[in-house]
Amino acid sequence: MEVFSLNDRPRFTGAGKACVRNTVKNSRCVACAEVCPTGAVTFNKEKMMVINPQACIGCGYCLFNCPTGAPEGISPAQRHYRGDRLVTPLSTIAPCPEELLMWHSEYGIRFVEMTADSAAGWFLAVATLNVRLKQMQEPLWNIVPPSRQTFNGSRRRWLHLKNEGASAGNVPVGRRSRRTRFTQISEYHLDLDKGRCALCGACSRICPEQAICLDNLALTLDPVKCTGCGNCEAVCFDGALFVRESNEGTLTVYSLEQAQCRVCRHLFPAWSARDNECPVCRRHAFGMREA
Repeated sequence: MEVFSLNDRPRFTGAGKACVRNTVKNSRCVACAEVCPTGAVTFNKEKMMVINPQACIGCGYCLFNCPTGAPEGISPAQRHYRGDRLVTPLSTIAPCPEELLMWHSEYGIRFVEMTADSAAGWFLAVATLNVRLKQMQEPLWNIVPPSRQTFNGSRRRWLHLKNEGASAGNVPVGRRSRRTRFTQISEYHLDLDKGRCALCGACSRICPEQAICLDNLALTLDPVKCTGCGNCEAVCFDGALFVRESNEGTLTVYSLEQAQCRVCRHLFPAWSARDNECPVCRRHAFGMREA
């Protein structure tokens, strides 16, 4: 019977169908590659995300930073908790702050039980987490010594046993899950150049989070829903929309007027009622739609 495997690496082939690079050809999303601590995430000639299984350590950073939680073959770590605290055995590789945010929301975790000489990476992860929690005006986490219930933690860790009275679990992955739980603050902001925007509606149709909404009355940008996937930037013909990291959660609503196209006679939303060509006819220099 095999108890321990020296080749216990995650089986992984690449990003799943949810990956925004499978949705938008010109997507510039590199969220997974930016956070990978070992450089296991790369992009092939077709600009699709691939993972080197020999370099991947299964930390899950890509899972929690992906806009849609698209990586396949990697599962979020099973962690042990008791009440409002994470307890030993703690993983050698500290979780990313994005994962800890989900533990904060899903299980109400506020403490980590550990000794000062173990899992040093956890100290940095908790400190980084607390910076974000302070911005959100949420309760901060603390690191505390193991309680009496956490008996002989080192031996239990070696035997892969959980502590008495503790439970094990994991949390939902992806920025989308995080955005639905932390609506009091945003992570990204949408900047629009009205002078370049043709109100074609491509951004609102491609946005998987409905952070951009265009109708006959208004163009609405909701940064709280935005996961920073960049789909809107990739499909914007005029380069009028930009996504940047920011905690500005202000909803922006641009009032529109209804105009009639002199070429095709269709009604369309416009910045001014004096506009006389819809976005489609504006691009058809030879009146193709009119014909």
